Order: sequence, then C-alpha cells, then structure tokens
Amino acid sequence: MKIKIIQEIEITEKIDRGIRDGLCRCFPPDTEIFSKSRGWHGSMPSWNVIIEDSERVAAHVGIIDRIIKAGSRQLRVAGIQNVFVLPEYRGQGLFDKLMDASMKEAERLGFDAGLLYCVPALGKVYARCGWKLLPKEDIIRIDENGSEVAIPGKNIAMFFPLKVTDFPAGTIHLQGNDW
Repeated sequence: MKIKIIQEIEITEKIDRGIRDGLCRCFPPDTEIFSKSRGWHGSMPSWNVIIEDSERVAAHVGIIDRIIKAGSRQLRVAGIQNVFVLPEYRGQGLFDKLMDASMKEAERLGFDAGLLYCVPALGKVYARCGWKLLPKEDIIRIDENGSEVAIPGKNIAMFFPLKVTDFPAGTIHLQGNDW
C-alpha cells in the first residue's frame, strides 16, 4: 500500500471518485453530500493524504488551509476533514500513517498547528497520534448565509502542536465555515 500526498489541484477524476465512494461507505447518513462533493459545508481541502491498495483508495484525510482566530491571536491551521479507513483495512495502522503524513506535510509547509473537530469517542484515537484536547471554548463558524453560528457542543476540538505548542485560550473563530 502506498501513501500519497496530493494537492487538491492535482486530484484526478478517478481519485475523486475513490475518495467520495469511501466517504459514502464510511458515513452512510451523509451519502447525499459525499456522492456529489468531498467538500463539507463547501470547504474543499488544500491537499489530501490517501493510502491506495491496488489503485483503490483504502484511507483518506483532507487538509484545509485556514487562518483562524484563537483568542486574540491569528493562526494558520491545517484543518483535518473527511477522515476514513475502509472497514476491510481497519486495524492495520493506516489511520496513524495518515495523521503522521498529514502533520509532517503541515510542518513542512509552515503551519502553526493542526486543528480538528470530532465526536468525543474518537478523541482517544487522535490523542495516540499526538493530538491534544482543547478546553471547552466557544467555536464560531460562518454559515452558508454569512451568519456567525456556534459549532454544536456535541463535538470536541483538538489541536496538533507544530509552531504553536500551547493553543491560545479564548473563543475560536474559524473565519469561514467549518470543515
């Protein structure tokens, strides 16, 4: 199996279809969205990390390049989106390889930190890859209508230290929609 880092502008139709198929399989309630686009709330990744097995996308993570505001500070974050490992490939360490490759690329590109939102049950999976839980803070996004709205409290926020080792305290404003 091969890990590939692919800039969004270099995504082929075949890889796009493979990623969308994987997202539909792993997130059945969101099939309507992912059958048409990989962008969550219209946020498309800047680059993707995939693991292929015989020309099939077995695992994927998309990375959003975004300047956010955390407290009074602006940060360039590598936002994690659309992570999946197909069921038949789970238990082989592919998730850890995806996270490692994505954050090494973010570090190479000079990002301040990684940032993600997930359900609490996945927190321990990300933590084993070096992600740190952020304290409960207000997280604001800008929806499709241009309104500022809070991210639902059911999700937790985590960050991956790169240039910034201690995430600034205070409200997090995504300065765009979530991913």
